[in-house]
Amino acid sequence: MECDVVLSYLKERGVAGSRRRLDFVAAVAGSLQIGFWCPREDFPNFDDIEDARKTLDLDHTDVLVVVAYRPYVIVDYLNSLMERASRWYGVQLHTKLLGVSSVELETGLEEALGRAFVEKPNKLGTAIKTEYVCPHCGRDALGLYRQERYFSRKYRGRVIEGIYACASCGFKIRRVELLD
Repeated sequence: MECDVVLSYLKERGVAGSRRRLDFVAAVAGSLQIGFWCPREDFPNFDDIEDARKTLDLDHTDVLVVVAYRPYVIVDYLNSLMERASRWYGVQLHTKLLGVSSVELETGLEEALGRAFVEKPNKLGTAIKTEYVCPHCGRDALGLYRQERYFSRKYRGRVIEGIYACASCGFKIRRVELLD
């Protein structure tokens, strides 16, 4: 099952992950909460946002990664539920939704984890000032929030991944440097 692959990938990358249910894995990197949902159905059976909030723990999850055969159908449906909840009931959910196809699971998980880290880099820990000036505003140096060396299945070699952000303007970037 996809959730087993997610757990082994998280362990390989050094991210703490635990299975909450058969179809849900919760991961923590610093204080960033990442959920991985591997639905068994092709389409979710949520009637309203309250069902989705309870089932997917949307109140406490910063990034939710949907791992399915056609994940973007599910992501679009969840996005529309969240938009309706905001418009009709004033319920603001600050969860970023990402999709990973189960066909390209390993490379998709690598990309989704990188995008999750970039979403809220300040939750990864304190920044280390670097010599790089922010390319967006030019006022401040970029802060390095996370740097990791691992074997990339996407690039088929060893890489160094860095998560950078600017404290002045909020610019965020993920830098992947190929070693091989």
